[in-house]
Amino acid sequence: MPGTATTLQSAFLRRTGHKARTILLGVPLQLKILGLALTLIFLCGAITISQVRGALNENTEIFLREESRFVANELSYQTHDYLLINDIYGLTQMLRNTVQNRPDLRYVIIVNSAGQVMAHTFDGGFPSDLLGKNATLVARPDDLTLLETTEGKIWEARAGINNGNEGLVITGIKGDILRHQAEDVVWSLARTILLVAVLGSLISLWLTRVITRPVNRLLAAMQIVRRGDYSVILTPTTCKDELGKLIEGFNEMTETLGKADRFRQEREQLQKHFLQRVMASQEGERKRIARELHDQTGQALASFMVDLKVLENAKQPDEIRQGIIRLKNALFKEMEAIHDLAMALRPSVLDDLGLEPALKMLIAKMTALQGMHVSLTLIGFDNKRPDSCPETCVYRIIQEALVNVIKHAGATEVTVLLEWRGDKLRGVIEDNGIGFEPDQVDHKTKLGVLGMRERAQLLQGACNIESSPDHGSMVSFEIPSHIMVCHEN
Repeated sequence: MPGTATTLQSAFLRRTGHKARTILLGVPLQLKILGLALTLIFLCGAITISQVRGALNENTEIFLREESRFVANELSYQTHDYLLINDIYGLTQMLRNTVQNRPDLRYVIIVNSAGQVMAHTFDGGFPSDLLGKNATLVARPDDLTLLETTEGKIWEARAGINNGNEGLVITGIKGDILRHQAEDVVWSLARTILLVAVLGSLISLWLTRVITRPVNRLLAAMQIVRRGDYSVILTPTTCKDELGKLIEGFNEMTETLGKADRFRQEREQLQKHFLQRVMASQEGERKRIARELHDQTGQALASFMVDLKVLENAKQPDEIRQGIIRLKNALFKEMEAIHDLAMALRPSVLDDLGLEPALKMLIAKMTALQGMHVSLTLIGFDNKRPDSCPETCVYRIIQEALVNVIKHAGATEVTVLLEWRGDKLRGVIEDNGIGFEPDQVDHKTKLGVLGMRERAQLLQGACNIESSPDHGSMVSFEIPSHIMVCHEN
């Protein structure tokens, strides 16, 4: 069917075009530039040769046509004198001398008014076909005709002798010399274009070498960067063109990637060390809990067993009542100890009531135990509560900062500010302690500092520590609000 054939043909053309584009795009850049240059040179050369050849052929034919007419008119005046004296021999010699002196003149024929050939320049007799053709042309002087012969194109002109009363002069201009000269000009132009193509190829090869040399350097450098080596730096070129800017951009990119890779390696090392310390801390915490359970809770339970045996053997009511009172006091103290242990692991108020009550309870307990003054200011938490994970991270950051103040700062006053406004949750813990040099703190061994920063980064935020000797310390952190996943109370 015609429609199906057209569809198949279109699909074939699309596949062919796609395959051609794929092959063309896979050609090296140097060959592309060389091919483009040669294509432009040969295309311009072909157009130029075609136009020059056409112009030369047109001018040659015009010249031959005019020359044929001119020779016919000139010979018509000379022939008149010979015919007056009926000197046919002299006329024939004059015509042959004219043909010898004019290489483009192929033949001359003299026809009288009756259509008879009086003289001609042909060797071996007058051609019969030309005789029959010219016999009918006596009545058309000053005519011009292009003849296609076995020898090629001939411009044939006719001029009347004595205004046509005494006959006609018929001349045939072949024009091979002019046509050959025109072809020689065309071939000379073609050779010039070929020479230009060769020179253009050499220039294109040099130019592509200049262009592709930095490109090849870039490719080699990119292979090195792909293997993970960001230390490669390319020497900038003296040219400030696009390739020079590209090399400068590549150097900036590798420098940035190198910094990012070093930061990533440092971060991985810190995370590895942090995980190791976390695991060690967890194991230490488990040992401490196990020790607490064994030493305190276990001994308390053993004491309970002794008191119960005493109560079991007691016979006096006062003795039984005193034993019960001792047992109640011991149970109360043990319950407080277990409660403190549970609160140290995770305060239940954080899950039940949220961040604000948990911080207030934490600060109240530290104030009571350490005797220092801690003030808490919360802004923007009205009827809002963060999600569980960010809420825990914020609580642990503040808790760790306060623990560090208690352990190292020797402070008497601590200010805690937590503000939730706009697109940020900001926290500041500031003390009036002895301070320290932040640059001299080994974050790899200070698990608390690393933990605060890791928790802030976990929430896509940042944690910063500022301090100086005798001027206290300040821990500040910022967390994006959208990470907090606010819940209305």
